[in-house]
Order: sequence, then structure tokens, then C-alpha cells
Amino acid sequence: MSPVEVALRLRKKGYEFQDARRDHWPAADLSPSSAFPKLPDPVAASEPLRESLKRDAERVAAGGLRFFGHLDVQTDTPPNWQRDYLAGVDVPTGLSAFKLNHRELPDGAAIKPLWEPSRWYGPVRLAQACWLLGNRRSGEHCLDWLEDWVANNPPYIGWHWTSALESGMRLVAFTWIDAFLTAFEGREPGGLAKRLAKLRADILPMHVWFTWRHRTFGSSANNHLLGELCGLALANARWPGLATLGPGLAKLGKLLKRETLRQFHRDGGNFEQALNYQFFAWEFCREARQALDAAGALPPAGRDRIDARLGQAARFYREVQVPSAPWDYGDSDDAFVMPWFADGSHAAAEWWQWIAGNAGESPFLHLMRGAFDACLKSNEPKTEQGGWMIFPDTGIAVNALGHWKARLDFSPLGAGSMAAHGHLDAQHLSLWLKGRAMVIDPGTGDYHGNAKLRNWLASREAHNGPCSSEAPLAKREGPFLWAAAHPKPLQSFDGDILETEIRLGDQYLSRTVKPLTGEPEGWLVSDSFERQLGQAGEFTVQWQFAPGCDVERIDERAFRVTSGSSTMRVEIGDGWSLAELWRPSGAEPVGQLDGIVSPRFMKTEHAPYLKLTAKPGGNTDFTTKFTAEAGRV
Repeated sequence: MSPVEVALRLRKKGYEFQDARRDHWPAADLSPSSAFPKLPDPVAASEPLRESLKRDAERVAAGGLRFFGHLDVQTDTPPNWQRDYLAGVDVPTGLSAFKLNHRELPDGAAIKPLWEPSRWYGPVRLAQACWLLGNRRSGEHCLDWLEDWVANNPPYIGWHWTSALESGMRLVAFTWIDAFLTAFEGREPGGLAKRLAKLRADILPMHVWFTWRHRTFGSSANNHLLGELCGLALANARWPGLATLGPGLAKLGKLLKRETLRQFHRDGGNFEQALNYQFFAWEFCREARQALDAAGALPPAGRDRIDARLGQAARFYREVQVPSAPWDYGDSDDAFVMPWFADGSHAAAEWWQWIAGNAGESPFLHLMRGAFDACLKSNEPKTEQGGWMIFPDTGIAVNALGHWKARLDFSPLGAGSMAAHGHLDAQHLSLWLKGRAMVIDPGTGDYHGNAKLRNWLASREAHNGPCSSEAPLAKREGPFLWAAAHPKPLQSFDGDILETEIRLGDQYLSRTVKPLTGEPEGWLVSDSFERQLGQAGEFTVQWQFAPGCDVERIDERAFRVTSGSSTMRVEIGDGWSLAELWRPSGAEPVGQLDGIVSPRFMKTEHAPYLKLTAKPGGNTDFTTKFTAEAGRV
């Protein structure tokens, strides 16, 4: 820990002592500015979007929330803000938030499901319906929920005041809620305006004060600080008088520029090596950039640098993700900043479609943002030998070959000394055929609820890069802490063959991937492990297939994998001493980790895998060949 971080921790303790009993804040003018946000004409919304929003508003009003975009959860109306609805556990507390450890809740509860309703996505959806559909009752429901939250979560008491990121996200949500309901009241004056004015006083001062004074710093910052700055930027842009409680707009503009450049490599990839955080961090940057620019707080040079980096980041996501069957890498918790989508279960896909310019597949984003315009027309990634597109700073290569899409990782473990959201996925290869996921990254699972599951899904054994017990790549020392991390793998070309290598002293883990452009098309993967220079060692490769894949052995060294209309043939070289095919029966015992995958955050299922073992001596043909089976594409 650096001297600067030590000093910041001492300052944090001082702020906690001062704020533990705080019940008043400096006076601030809470008159909203007309500069931000500017809302589009509701008439421009398509009918399918209106129908989708109507269904969502009815569901939310009845207590039907969708956690993490995909888990349908029935809550009270308003929700019990102190209840983990997934675990069915209430965790009320009257303790100061500064004395609580949000990573250790009692009775099997977890903090992420507890926080999810308090990100106010439900009230935002209701406010959207009020504004877009002219539904006053939705606006009243929205304010009912916020008033109940204020009554049951006094400032700096309880679980919802343990994270400045969460308070920052509530600032983002409330800014938009205020804009939607104010616009509706402008068309149809009624009783919402008076209630909304009181909520400004009940929410804004304590949230801005807390978010700024207790913002994340040092090695833990990552997207947390970015989200906190985003909340402050939106709130200050709408209510300039809040500058008396925290940073002014000019300072936020400088900080946003710095954090945007820190979030994304020059090639556009996210530093945290977690693909959904590409989406999450980009949203924060874009929301804050729009607010600060509208308020005149971004000089042209700073705005241009932010836009250029966000353009690179959007381009990266467009090339690396597959919207028809998205599988992320690294820790990805399905977070999003604002519900700018028609269907929350496809939020990332709708974002991808917006970037790609498909208005019909991303109607809400097109309504709110117009056509995507962040510098996609220049500086497109270059295609290398064999059709590879390389993102060298991030450490990702992709290749679209006929009906195939391949994604190969040669990245460092993660961001900073903690590598908080990294997985041991260097040299991992993911494959899609005809838009179907075939060979996958195992996913994330959960952050706090099941340590064994979390560690397994992040492990080298669960990924398909060459793995040896003699060559550990890092050591997990906490939920968000790695030690002794491996160096970034080396990457080079031999013709159209992409070569990667991890060097650990005298040890070498190597993988090459060759595109097969003949008939049939596919990929030839060759793996090896040298325990010392020139001396082979034992290693394994576990090819994890996607849920829904049917795998059968058709020869001693050949397998057929079928998913929907996509069928691939897998052939293994003569050097492998053992090939173990495992297929789920549907009766796997609770806690079995072999074959477990996580398609979405806090969702797991079992899927087939093929585990190959290589032993030193004899044949060294440690290859795996993937081809589209003739007549089946």
C-alpha cells in the first residue's frame, strides 16, 4: 500500500467519524437546470417499445422485479429494502453503515440481491412509463417507492449506505426520474411536482455528500469511482447548486476525462478484463460525458479525448461479443447503469445492436440517444494474417471465419495490483458456430454467496488454456484479490498461426491456433507445457461446451458436438494419453463443480466437457481440431 493510499485511508476514517451522526448538510439550491437532460419527443417511440414498457411498468407496479436483468423476483410493493429476496432472509439493522461489513451478511443473505432493488431500476421504469405513455399512476407508484425508501433508510444507517457506488447509482437514477416526471408534469400538471420537490430535499444533499466524501480510492477504484463520478456529474448538471456539497462541474469534467482513459486501453478493451464491465463502464462514461457537456463543463480537447476512447471501446465490444449468444469473460455481474432497453434480459445485445446501427433491435437506445456516433467511422481495427483482429493492449484476438467466430485470450490477469475481476483465462479459446456458442468461458457465478463456486469458475482448471499443477498462474487471497499474478502472455504470428506463450521463469505454457480455410473450415489448436527449457511436463486441457450442446463420441479420438442446427467435429491428436468426456445427467449433486457453468450472474447449470491429459514422453501431437461437420452447416 502506497503512502498516498495510507493517507487516504486515514482521511476516510476521519470522514466516517464525522458523518456517523450527521443529520444536516450545507444549504444548496435544488432548482433544476433545463440544460440536462434533454428528452426526446415521446411521439417518436415505436409501438413495440411502448408495449414493452407498458408490460414492464405493470410488472414492476405489482412487485415483479428482474434482478441482474434476468432473474424474475416477486417482491413486496414497495419492496422490503432490508430483505434478500433470493435467499428469503430479512437483514434489518440500525447500525451505522461505517460499522457494517457488506461482504458478510447474516443468515445466508448476500449484498448484491439486497442492493439490486435500491438501484431504483423499478422506479426508473415506472417514471419512463409515466413520461412516455402518459401514465400518471406509474409516476405515483414511482414516488411511493422512493418515499418508502427514504423513510426506511435514514442517512448513513444500514446496508444501503455501505458503498459510494450504490449511492452514485441512485443519483443517476433519481436524476432521470426527476427529468421524466418533471416533463410529464409540464404536459399534465398535477400532484407529482410537490412530492418530487420534497424528495429532492430528502435524497440529493445526503447522497451527494456521501458519494463525494466516501468515494472509492486507490487500488479498489476501478469502475466504482467511475460510477460515483457519474452520479455526481448527472446530479450537478441538473442541480448546479449541489456544488456546495461536493465537487463543481469543472472538477468533475477533469476527473471524468482521467477515469475514462484509465478504464479502457488504447485499443478499447476494459482494463478489468471482464467483458460485461466493458458495457457497464462505457455507460457510466457516456452518461457523465453527456451531462457535463450539456452543462458546458467539458472543454473541446477533453471532450474529444473522451469521445475517441469511447469510440474505441464500443468498437472493441462490437468485435469481441457475439449478440446472438453472448458469453462474457472475467467477473461479469450483468450490471447496467440505466434501463435503456426494451427487454432487460437482452440489455447487452441491444447495446451491441445500437453500436452496429440496428435501430429496430435497440429501440429505446435509439429513442434516447439517436444513432450511435462515437467515432466508429475511422481507425477501424486492422485485420492481421489469417483474418485475425488483434487488440494487443487488452490481449484479445478475434477471428470471423465463414460460419465461425473465435475469441482467443492473451491478456494479463486483471487491472492493478489486485486484479480484482480477473480470471485465470489467459490462452482460453471460445468458439461460436452459426451464432451458437459451442466452446465457452465458464462464467462468473456469484461474488459473495459461494466461495468454492467463485474460485472454481475463476480457476485455470475451469478454463481451456493448457493447465499444469506445476505452473500456478496466481493465488486467490480474497474475493477481489489475487497475488503472484502471471505476466501478460506473449503473442506472435507464424504465417496465419496465432501463437501465445506464458513464461513463468523457466516454465512455458504454449498455445497456437491455426485457422483452417479449406473444406471443412475450422481451427487447429496445439498445446504444450515445458517444465524446463526442452523438458515436457504433464498438463491438461478442459474443453467446456455450452449448455444445450449434445456431445457424443464417434471414434476413439473423435467427437461430435451439436447445438441446434450447428454441428462441429472435434478430433484430438495421438499424443493425448487420456480423453474424458463428461455429460450431465440432470441429477448432479448440489455442490458438484465439474461441468458447472454460469451463463448469467447468479445462474448456474451443468454442461458437457472434454478433458484431455498430456503426459511427457512419446508422441507430442497435443492438438485439438474443430471443424464444421460436412453437410451439417
